[in-house]
Amino acid sequence: MSIAFITTRELSKQPARVLARVKKFGPQIITVNGQPTAYLVAASPLGIEADIDTLRGLRLRQALAAAQAEALRAGTAALDLAAIDAEIAATRAARPSPAAKPAQSTRKPAA
Repeated sequence: MSIAFITTRELSKQPARVLARVKKFGPQIITVNGQPTAYLVAASPLGIEADIDTLRGLRLRQALAAAQAEALRAGTAALDLAAIDAEIAATRAARPSPAAKPAQSTRKPAA
């Protein structure tokens, strides 16, 4: 597998060539102003739904990794369940009660 960086200009000028490279060599990275922006991957024989599910799983793993990295950075990765429960309770206690909010009318104003 030979991953290449492809500019948006190249993609717009030679889409058939870029797609042929995707089929032959695998995923290609699309760049905008030199920055990686997107991945171009060939569809699998499993079908579009399976491919979309796979991509959603990838995004979920990326989000989880980012959340774990942020927890490490913030020093909250080592909290035990009791500390998490205490944090939730403190946050809930700091919220205004629903009774404190003014009731909103569901009536439409007269024309």
